[in-house]
Amino acid sequence: MSHTNSPPDLDPRFQPIEGWRWHNFERIKGRKIRFGSVFPKDSIPDAVVICLQGVCEFSEKYYEMARWCLDNNMAFWMCDWAGQGRSVRFLANPQKRHSQGFDADIDDLHYFIMEYIKHSSVHPDKGRIPMAMLAHSMGSNIGLRYIAKYPDIFECAGFVAPMIGMKVFRKFPQLPILIVTKILSVIMGETYVSSGGGDWEKGASKTRLTSDPVRATIHDTWFEYDSNLRCGNVTYKWVHEAQLSCINLKKEILNNDIQTHCLFALAGVEDLVDNKLANKVIGYLPNAKIIEYPNSFHEILMEKDEIRDNFLGHFYNLVKERIIDRPETLKPF
Repeated sequence: MSHTNSPPDLDPRFQPIEGWRWHNFERIKGRKIRFGSVFPKDSIPDAVVICLQGVCEFSEKYYEMARWCLDNNMAFWMCDWAGQGRSVRFLANPQKRHSQGFDADIDDLHYFIMEYIKHSSVHPDKGRIPMAMLAHSMGSNIGLRYIAKYPDIFECAGFVAPMIGMKVFRKFPQLPILIVTKILSVIMGETYVSSGGGDWEKGASKTRLTSDPVRATIHDTWFEYDSNLRCGNVTYKWVHEAQLSCINLKKEILNNDIQTHCLFALAGVEDLVDNKLANKVIGYLPNAKIIEYPNSFHEILMEKDEIRDNFLGHFYNLVKERIIDRPETLKPF
């Protein structure tokens, strides 16, 4: 399945890519997950990048990222998480970003990899083409928990603005906050959170996510063009599930469950995730490197070229070091 429709005023780098393919899967009946992929046209890819989007995002937003992968001879895959993009929505108002639990997202990701990506990542001449993870914000939370549970799938991983903790809760102990979010989830779980809650409206968000004036428009441009992609704010149930997943992730990291070589990028102008907690927790990982970008807003992959290109250069060097330059050490799966 493929389609090439897109907002007509988008710069070509943000437009659909030649060779991009759309598909869907249902791990559980009724839980439809949409995903897309693209491969280098005339070469065997050196690596396969699985990109994990943040909350309320969608795959079309990452066409430029996919182009970067192709330019560096890497395949690109991305799925829309349940509750956003063109994947299943949970409530009568589809714009409410609800959640059935991050563990279900981890299970979706594993099904996606094992049933689709794994079978497409083998070449008759080269053998297995290894995988690298690239994840943003909420996707980083899911991705870190995934590699803790399935340590032999990815050779390396890059995480930008990782949601290890939420900034709104930074002044409070995590467990008491979990109790509060649980109570709110039971009482009004399907309700928009009171702070900033509501359906999407163009230009309504007061949270600045990037300093790049062009990339800053991509999200709203697609939402305005395609109403099926739209997400408003999150529900109280999503907030509870996010807090629960942050606590579980911290436990998994402290238990030394993550040995994968990881690169972390933290934004200095950050309104959404807790950088202080992230720095502390990442410090327990044996094979992790942190890069801080003092002038970056939350969406580092959508930042101005100076910041974005610097991070992607580091990410490519990680892939080169862990995959391209050492194929004889790759683990089977």
